[in-house]
Amino acid sequence: MRLSIVIPMYNAGQFIASCLESCARQDIPAEDYEVIVVNDGSVDNGPSVVEGLARANGWPNVRLLSQPNGGLSVARNSGLREAAGDYVWFVDADDWIEDNCLASLLGEAEGNDILVFGAVDQCPLDGVMTPGEVFSYPAEVLRSGREHLAAMSEKLKMCVPFSIFRKAFLQEKGLLFVPGLLHEDAEFMPRAVLAASSVKVSTRTPYRRLVRAGSLSRNNDTARVGALLDVASRLHDHMESGVSDPESRAPFCSVISNVVNQSFKLYKTFPSGQAELRKDIASRLDGMRWLPDIFLSAKELKYKVEGLLIRIFPGKAVEVYSLLSSLKRVFSHG
Repeated sequence: MRLSIVIPMYNAGQFIASCLESCARQDIPAEDYEVIVVNDGSVDNGPSVVEGLARANGWPNVRLLSQPNGGLSVARNSGLREAAGDYVWFVDADDWIEDNCLASLLGEAEGNDILVFGAVDQCPLDGVMTPGEVFSYPAEVLRSGREHLAAMSEKLKMCVPFSIFRKAFLQEKGLLFVPGLLHEDAEFMPRAVLAASSVKVSTRTPYRRLVRAGSLSRNNDTARVGALLDVASRLHDHMESGVSDPESRAPFCSVISNVVNQSFKLYKTFPSGQAELRKDIASRLDGMRWLPDIFLSAKELKYKVEGLLIRIFPGKAVEVYSLLSSLKRVFSHG
């Protein structure tokens, strides 16, 4: 079997039909690929929708795998274990893929550890699905994972569904998603790219990502501030344990710096009265003694400046980020 499409599903009954139907409108025989829907403890009608569609349409390559709720990472790991395909594509249940895209994508993926490609955001507007932001790579290229990391640096795309992976590569490198971790894609993709012998870059945009207004609650946003710091810490530990060459360390430091700054950016959106959150973040940052060195070792000058200021003003990392962000806005409008 050439491909396994793994779709984690948790209470996505209103979306899963569109996702599955897009997976069925393809240009390779059903026996060449499978669609594994991992029901992660849903309490809505999602599982019955999957079973009903498979039965009504006679889809022999669609199967439902049910498990207690464990989160997105656990569901993806379960799907990966069950996958019979040479390649694996992790697709989110509320998204969909382009019609008749599999033959060409598998042709590009053949022989490579990772195939990366673009996506088009889809935004519901007055009941009509409207194309939004488009992300695409400017040119097709084949390079090693370390070369891809160096080329992308802080702009490395973290969205796992924007890639197809060779299953044997994931198994050989022991690449799994961290259970219970928010922003699991941001932790997984840098490790996967760094480990890859070959990354094929495609200019195509076969993925359709649903963008829903207000999809994250304020409570979830609060949790994500700390989660991004968890991701940064894990990436730092991974780098220290196995990344020694300067050509890879500098872009990896850029990735970590960007993740930390995303946490700072989100942190700034919360009211100043949230004392407990601010105290927790300050405590977390105090324990990240390696943070100035990461910024100083990054490729980009802006991170080096930030790292220098964080070193000069210990305990003021968020304030340094805010100052530099303000200066950037002033000069960009000047």
